[in-house]
Amino acid sequence: MYTRVRPQAAVVIALAASAALALTGCSADTPAGKPAAAKAAATTTPPPKPTPNNTGAPLTRDAVDGEVRSALRTAGLDPEKGKATTAGASGTKNASLVDWTAILSTQQADWALPRFGQQLEHLGWKSHPVGTATLSYEKTDWVLLVGSVKQADGVTLRTGESLLTVNVTYLGAG
Repeated sequence: MYTRVRPQAAVVIALAASAALALTGCSADTPAGKPAAAKAAATTTPPPKPTPNNTGAPLTRDAVDGEVRSALRTAGLDPEKGKATTAGASGTKNASLVDWTAILSTQQADWALPRFGQQLEHLGWKSHPVGTATLSYEKTDWVLLVGSVKQADGVTLRTGESLLTVNVTYLGAG
């Protein structure tokens, strides 16, 4: 029910969807490339760039992965039914990336996103708004972006489906 994409395509889809959301400031109701999206992007002030924040103890990739999975569960999503694409061909995890991608009903995605954000804040992640449709958070030297799209180039979704992506990147120490 959750995914119908090959692992290689999931990587491309996750990165493309996140980049499209972050760069164009689009929302599910206003697709990228439409005049309303350009107008909305022009009327908003550019978000500040994330900077490394060394105020807390360093987080390991496994700790971040655990927090993302916990927040997904709290939001009513099953982390095991999504697709994590940060492991290489040998199965080795990339130490500076955590991601999760799933195709689910639009209703479920709309219901889960605010709960996911609330749980991240409860776990100590600080909100860092980027664009109009993306949830963005920071914690120590990690930045987390969440995107949800109903349609995008290169992604074929059925009516009532959304692609939900969670991408977490380690910025590195100072």
